[in-house]
Amino acid sequence: MVIVGDRIVRIEQGGQGGTAGAEIIDGKGKFLLPGFIDMHAHLLFPRCHPGRAEPQFDRGLSEKALSRQLEFGITTVRSPATPTVEGLKLRDDVNAGRVRGPRALASAELINDSALTDAQLRAAVRDALPNRPDYFKVYARLGPEQVATVIDEAHRHHIPVIGHLQKTSWAAGARLGIDHLAHSVDWSVESLPPAARPAYMKALEARPGFRSRIDWLEAFDPGSADQQQLISLLARERISVDLTLIAYDGKFSPQEDERYRKNPYLTSFPELRNDWEQCADATADWTAEDYRRWTAARPKLLRWVKAMSDGGVLLVTGTDLTNEWITPGEGLHQEFGLLAEAGLTPNQILRMTGASAAEALRRDDIGVVEVGRRADLVLLSADPRQSIGNTRSIMWVMQGGKIVVRAAPRP
Repeated sequence: MVIVGDRIVRIEQGGQGGTAGAEIIDGKGKFLLPGFIDMHAHLLFPRCHPGRAEPQFDRGLSEKALSRQLEFGITTVRSPATPTVEGLKLRDDVNAGRVRGPRALASAELINDSALTDAQLRAAVRDALPNRPDYFKVYARLGPEQVATVIDEAHRHHIPVIGHLQKTSWAAGARLGIDHLAHSVDWSVESLPPAARPAYMKALEARPGFRSRIDWLEAFDPGSADQQQLISLLARERISVDLTLIAYDGKFSPQEDERYRKNPYLTSFPELRNDWEQCADATADWTAEDYRRWTAARPKLLRWVKAMSDGGVLLVTGTDLTNEWITPGEGLHQEFGLLAEAGLTPNQILRMTGASAAEALRRDDIGVVEVGRRADLVLLSADPRQSIGNTRSIMWVMQGGKIVVRAAPRP
């Protein structure tokens, strides 16, 4: 392979045709991949300040996390909800090279106020335009008419829309023209079998918060005709889904969980551990029975992921970084492992974080090792096709034709 500037200009067998004066890198016996893409990595970290209504974002911590992601082979990220002014400024600084980290695409601040009128929703989109958002994001509280308004106004300005939907189901969002969906399921009442909906509505009243997620998943039928039709619709329209399995596993992990709460890579971020213990322990009041029910229902979530994969849905990798117990950088590799647990092959997972992510981003310059693409590359010492855990065997990371990391990260 020959790289000139930030591009791959030639790929040859046997390392023939070297260029005079070029740096030669011997990769014999190693494994070259496109840089990993995290499609759900929020750029700015909110800090724990009990009693404050508005989040306070920590630019320094956010820059530290961006640098760490690069060390884990992540060369591109998408931030699906970003404080419009602060967040898009950080995106611009990263992309200009003023901050070390993956190149970034980012949404404006999410839109989630169910009281907003049609005119106010359109104004929210237009007001963000001077900051040049790559996306807009509609959130859980918006109903179908409100989601339709945001999609219409954003598309008028040729900007795609990401949906973290709940009041509006995925099926409704897809019919309205949503471009991307976040997370593995929508937790919508309409996505449950009709006979199960009354009991779930009662559970919402009796068990508010994340406990009701258990009730929803227990009632969910991934094999129903409606869900199979949804899979067909998502696949046909090429609506991407970033799965963020780690967001559920991390959030609903018990105190003794070695993977998340005791992750050795989290030692580099003591401020995150402190914040998550003080302000964001979603299961602090869970009982042993709650954990038992979640553990029993969780395989259904994995079966749904496998069903979407088998049905041809454009699945991509994402972590929901900044949420509790997701360690910057290493969290994406943990997500790979959860996808493997769901039954996806290493090749499928690698495509999700490469070519499929590039397709979802509508980019033809990343995600694949081929002539004309950016030289965003990761060299591994072990074959990830044999075990997806080998994505951690990083020897170096190249970004834009320059080696920016020369060893695997350490805790």
